[in-house]
Amino acid sequence: MREYLLYVKVGDEAAHVYVTPCFTVDQMYWRERDGCRLHVIGKSPSLALAFYLRGMLNARLQDRDVGEEEIAAMREWALAHVRETNALYGREAGDMQPLRGEWFSIEVTGEDTEDSDGRQTDERADAEGKAPPSPGASLSAGALPDLRANSERLHLLLQGRALLLEELDGFLHRRGWTGSLRTECLQWLVLDGKAEWRPGIELIVRRDIWRRRLAMRCGRCGSERGIALTLCHSCGQGCAYCTTCLDMGKSKCCTPYLCVPGRRTRFRQDGAAAALQWEGQYSQMQAAAAERARRFVAASRPGPAAFLMWAVCGAGKTELLFPAIRETLADGGQVLIATPRKDVVLELAPRLQRVFPAARVIAVHGSSREKWEDADITVATTHQVMRYYQRFPLVVLDEADAFPYHNNPVLYRAVSRAVQPGGKTLYLSATPPRYLRKRLVPSAFRFPTHSATHVLLPGRYHGYPLPVPRVCTVAALDKRMRLGRAVPPLLDGVKASLAAGRQVFVFVPRVEDVPRVLQYLQARLPDHANALAGVHAADPEREQKVRLFRDRRFAVMVTTTILERGVTIPRSDVIVVGADAPVFDEASLVQIAGRVGRSADAPEGTILFIQSHRSTAPYAAIRQICRMNRLAERLREKEARSCCESRV
Repeated sequence: MREYLLYVKVGDEAAHVYVTPCFTVDQMYWRERDGCRLHVIGKSPSLALAFYLRGMLNARLQDRDVGEEEIAAMREWALAHVRETNALYGREAGDMQPLRGEWFSIEVTGEDTEDSDGRQTDERADAEGKAPPSPGASLSAGALPDLRANSERLHLLLQGRALLLEELDGFLHRRGWTGSLRTECLQWLVLDGKAEWRPGIELIVRRDIWRRRLAMRCGRCGSERGIALTLCHSCGQGCAYCTTCLDMGKSKCCTPYLCVPGRRTRFRQDGAAAALQWEGQYSQMQAAAAERARRFVAASRPGPAAFLMWAVCGAGKTELLFPAIRETLADGGQVLIATPRKDVVLELAPRLQRVFPAARVIAVHGSSREKWEDADITVATTHQVMRYYQRFPLVVLDEADAFPYHNNPVLYRAVSRAVQPGGKTLYLSATPPRYLRKRLVPSAFRFPTHSATHVLLPGRYHGYPLPVPRVCTVAALDKRMRLGRAVPPLLDGVKASLAAGRQVFVFVPRVEDVPRVLQYLQARLPDHANALAGVHAADPEREQKVRLFRDRRFAVMVTTTILERGVTIPRSDVIVVGADAPVFDEASLVQIAGRVGRSADAPEGTILFIQSHRSTAPYAAIRQICRMNRLAERLREKEARSCCESRV
């Protein structure tokens, strides 16, 4: 069982309370600082309790003279807060019973005091033979050079990472760490200001008007709602874990969470990773948008820290990023591209590797083997970004309006923490959420094409307008399909697309609708039954099916909204079954419509929204698409006039 010691460091100018798992390291560290005295408060097996007491005691120390009487009072005050925390936790725990008679405990050390060279200075403690507890290994003075050297090596491996202690051993093993005294080295980095650590779940006592209550917050994801109390046999104390980020590993009260800020140094010294090999060409509108994004990244602060690239589906958002990425790589920095969908990660990483062949590009998702590696360009799902901490000078957030990132404060926090201090965040979206438009798009005009914090690109790269959807209302749509009756718009639409040699996305609102609609189509279109497939997020064959659809082995794919973004299938059409379902809002339908007409050799296609009753979202999506088409046409006409005038 790990134990954590709480002590007060009293210097010439100020006093501060620290928590340590290895007091010997703290003694060695402060021994080099003259004028320090260390007063031990106590030790506890509960990391969350130790950090809670540290915060309370540091608040108490403000503007106070610290003498022996104050140290004794702090010990009594700590005991009083432990008793209060026990009572509050017991109220929340309900029928659960503590393992050792009480939820939390602290062993107060009496009046032991140590100066910075490790000698006891309290005569009464010396006479009674007491010694302050020292969790962790005992280190000799001769171990100091190795401790410093190993700490620096460890820092180089961990910088820019945020890991639970349980993840740390596996990470260090994969990175070839062979040093000893891991805990001691980590504590040295914490004291040196190069790392910080905290409990996985933090204790908070909130003082309302009528009573006090215990709250808990996950140190990793920041959530307070998904905290579950538990009987923990690891620490033997009151404990809890976070259910919100449970898929990333169990964050608990007794699990240390280590955050190591990234250094603002060059990841590569030669800048070779910035070599761009792309044979494409920008349109005039694309070139202007890409240059504005590059200037935003290249500008030094003070200046905007966030920039929105508002570009319609099929505008070539990935290609527009190339100058900004090259700017960061040329400066020796690393780039993070975060996207809500694993499918987009798997598609985007090889595309970037082709155009930046000298750079190392990795794809990071839940089952990725590269999640612990370093790279010039990291393409990751937004959940995996929680393992980074102040690491990247440029973070690109793709599809900021998409589930699960949209309206998710946990992922907002993860993305913001991954940016280095002074770094830049670049948002990409065809349908930016209202809060992002309000923050980054000036409100002087309804659709300003650019500003210091945004650029709007309303036209596709090939210059053709966005295909406009059609809406069809079929009364009792679900019932007709359930009974196997004909739904002419659906069947005729699929037949027409297949006859023209086109592929079809058939979007449905719920996972359970995928097999039902697939079976309906196979029964109604028996000649094409083997060319039909269905996929959803939990499908174990999801990646294989999407790959076969890309390879044209499947002609029709029945899917949920997992394929509404980031998937490009040339010569494809779209049919949305149940477009009046709540999951299909305006932004979602615009994104779905954006699957059609993305290639220059087939810029047209069919988009059909089938609803059982009139809904506002399909018509709002059509209005937005038409609005962007009109704006793109006006900009093209303006460019044409400008070219004619320049020739004259």
